[in-house]
Order: sequence, then C-alpha cells, then structure tokens
Amino acid sequence: MDIYKAILELKAEKKRLDRAIAVLEQGDGGAVTSGRRTWNADARRAAAERMKKYWELRKQQPASQTTT
Repeated sequence: MDIYKAILELKAEKKRLDRAIAVLEQGDGGAVTSGRRTWNADARRAAAERMKKYWELRKQQPASQTTT
C-alpha cells in the first residue's frame, strides 16, 4: 500500500470522526426518542387480556349505565 494513499484515507476517516464527535457534543446525538417505555411481549399480552375483560363487561351492561 502506498504511504500517500494511506495518509489520504486516514485524513478522510479523521474528518468523519470529527463530524461524528461534533454531533455527539451538541447533546442531541441525532436520535429522536419519544420518552415512552417499550413493553415486552408478556406485558402486551397481559394488557390485551385486561382490555378484553373490560370490553366484555362493557358489552354486558345496559346502555344507560355505560355513560359516566
């Protein structure tokens, strides 16, 4: 490998690293997050079961009792 070519490649890599460091130092990191926690499969399944029970009870109530 030619030493001149190696130097050019290292300089290009240094520029990419400098840009990445600058973005990280700005504090946002470039990532957008909603601040919401994710649920694992068990938590989603449990929530789905609770909602099924909730809606089943709602269907069984007379229409006059459903308004709050």
